[in-house]
Amino acid sequence: MTFKKILFFILICVFISNAADETVSKTAFSPTAVKPTFYDEPVVRLRDGAVQTPVNLEGPIDSNYIVGPGDFFEIILPSQQEGLQVSPEGTVAIQGHGLVEINGLPLHEAKRKILEKLKNRYDQRFIGVHLVQLRRFIVNVQGAVWGPGQVTVSGQTRVKSAIYAAGNFKPWANKDSVYIYRMGDTIATTENMLLKAGDIIIVPVKDWHQTIDITNSGKTLTIPYVPGSTLKEYVKRAGISIEGCNEISIKNSVDGYTRWINISQISTFVPEPLSEIEFHMQAPFVYVGGAVTAVGKVPYNSSMHAVDYVAASGVTIITGDFSRVSVLRNGKYVSVNWATGEILPGDFIEIPRTLYEQTKDITIFVTSLLSIMATVIIIRGN
Repeated sequence: MTFKKILFFILICVFISNAADETVSKTAFSPTAVKPTFYDEPVVRLRDGAVQTPVNLEGPIDSNYIVGPGDFFEIILPSQQEGLQVSPEGTVAIQGHGLVEINGLPLHEAKRKILEKLKNRYDQRFIGVHLVQLRRFIVNVQGAVWGPGQVTVSGQTRVKSAIYAAGNFKPWANKDSVYIYRMGDTIATTENMLLKAGDIIIVPVKDWHQTIDITNSGKTLTIPYVPGSTLKEYVKRAGISIEGCNEISIKNSVDGYTRWINISQISTFVPEPLSEIEFHMQAPFVYVGGAVTAVGKVPYNSSMHAVDYVAASGVTIITGDFSRVSVLRNGKYVSVNWATGEILPGDFIEIPRTLYEQTKDITIFVTSLLSIMATVIIIRGN
């Protein structure tokens, strides 16, 4: 084949290729070439996995349900289905339509607002919107329940369901009067009302004037007072573990007086009504200062008195004055007999120096001062 024939063949191929590209290009942008979209087209985009999560409800959702952040909607379009989750700001983002504010709206109003946006682009006969996933939030259940604390609920959860999730009522719970603290307000209700985010549910006991509060590991339980019951019996009734505890503080709510006992007294001590009892893992301390050999803290012992703590810190009758021992308690000095008075954890015991020691210190100070003055006079004289 000659060179001219080869060149002619190449030119023919290039011409055919360009003609084909031009035909495709014209066809792609031709208005008559757009594939029509039919409303009954069976091909749709699969739902988001979150939408398919089962929802456990007590009954159908009321149309007055208040929409909030975390709720998940599904919109039905002619050719697809899309998921919309309400953002923390209370909006949903609809592709091609921007943000729609629906926070705090009743369900029927939120659906209407979304549909209004969609009707501008789609035939309203072939679109729809429905709620498929309820938001989750935390409420706090306290009082006469077996498992007080935080409970995760949905926007359709009612008071009794949250109480059941917190271990259910204790036998001495007052089921006829439940309190809900909501946004600074207190609601006393016997109705099984819907919950809102941040609610605090308080289940009172039948007669709070006849109760005992027991605190262990930062958790407080309120149990009914039983005349004559020992502290060990209350612990068993409350169902708590006190393993590792070695000291117990008992505060009387009437006069505010707090006393301490050792864990060994749990079987014999009988608390009074309204007592606030707390178990401590580590023994508290009493602080000793002043004219002692070892200034610092001494482990608390309910059987020890001021003289015992001072002696444990290394005081001597030459340097310390026992007759003027003072006790600082809660920022105030209290009068306590140094030999027989009761000392409480956190007390600061101070024993002053004897008059001899104070006089000796003054003498040393005066002597040092006179020595300095004499040195200055000698220097100036020279």
